Amino acid sequence: MPIPETTVDKTNGINAVCHRWTSSPYDTQPVISYNYGAKQYERVRSSINFNTIIGAGYTLIAWLLVIIFPQFWFGIFSDDVQMLLQGIEAMKIYFFGFVFMSLQFAGQSTFQAVGDAKHAIFFSLLRKVVIVVPLTLVLPRLGLGVLGVFAAEPVSNIIGGIASYLTMRMTVYNTNP
Repeated sequence: MPIPETTVDKTNGINAVCHRWTSSPYDTQPVISYNYGAKQYERVRSSINFNTIIGAGYTLIAWLLVIIFPQFWFGIFSDDVQMLLQGIEAMKIYFFGFVFMSLQFAGQSTFQAVGDAKHAIFFSLLRKVVIVVPLTLVLPRLGLGVLGVFAAEPVSNIIGGIASYLTMRMTVYNTNP
């Protein structure tokens, strides 16, 4: 059964609601920047750890709320029963790797805080342009249909999040005494 385009719109709306409160990693940028400039590297590491824990906790709770109460979230945007049934399946796929977004946020916000724009831009483009766009085009043709479009997001969250976070840990977190 095909999934209507409006289901994509509704799922993106729920994604926007969940991302609205993910600014915590970016709120600590001034703290990281100040301490990095002052060569207080233990405070930088402490802030990174705080960002990671708060971000992972938030995204885990948001993911659980979407998985446990999908009707509620999808119902905010539509009361069409057929769309609700199809949308819930798509939403569960789309949000599968949501927790890994916390790693992306922690990595990117740290790169921005220490003035490493090259890494921040690279990982932003990696996740959305290099991973999501090709997967959005390829996965539907591999037999997943429209659900392949939704599957591209968690794959990019997992790969992009882990890559961004590990690079940040190797370049910023571990390079200073």
